[in-house]
Amino acid sequence: MRSLLLTAVLAGLVVALGTDGLAAEAVAQTSPAEQEEAPEVKQSPMARYCRARTRDFLDIFNLKLALSDGASMLMHVRATRFAQIGAGRFAGTKVGFQGASAGIYGEGRLEVGVSVFYWAWIGRKTTKKGITEDALKTNCFFGNVEDIKAEETYKEYYDANRPWHTLGFAFALPFLPGIEAEFNAAEGVDFFLSLFNLRGVRIPPPFYKVEVHGEKIPARGCIRWHGQEEFEQYD
Repeated sequence: MRSLLLTAVLAGLVVALGTDGLAAEAVAQTSPAEQEEAPEVKQSPMARYCRARTRDFLDIFNLKLALSDGASMLMHVRATRFAQIGAGRFAGTKVGFQGASAGIYGEGRLEVGVSVFYWAWIGRKTTKKGITEDALKTNCFFGNVEDIKAEETYKEYYDANRPWHTLGFAFALPFLPGIEAEFNAAEGVDFFLSLFNLRGVRIPPPFYKVEVHGEKIPARGCIRWHGQEEFEQYD
């Protein structure tokens, strides 16, 4: 039953991932001579603008659908870091839509607290095949691990990754579908300013990564500057 539910929930994501994979395979099967002869498809400035603004809009929202194990029980409500309350444990499989990135991964988490006195530990694991190219580039879901059943390969992911201004909620119950949703107000500001293609005034700082336990992860509160790649820092 869990497999059927997971298949239904993941259908859209699998199609998207499969499309990317088929495209990459088609390119790989093309000979170098054919690749050189193939004319380069150039997008118009308007097409590039619309694509970048669409990605900026998607950055405002994070959505993660979950199937938990028999011991999961978690509730969390957040209206910025200063107005939040929650407690619980979760272990299971999640489908993550984090902005324009998407992936399927295993997650374990413990969290408890009120307001600024909130503590959380989150471990995640996935494979390169389980996440999109954008997710791999930004390392949104952590851990390019081939064996997702190996618990020692979990990567730590602290509550500090949540910007203070985000709003959202999460809940999980044993063996039932769960959800984690988030609205990023700063990304909303970024989207509005991006409509006018303003440079140098979009806040907070541009997207970049920091090192945690030897792994580069997205920095807290950073923004993705789609269409203005000179501001992005993918170290």
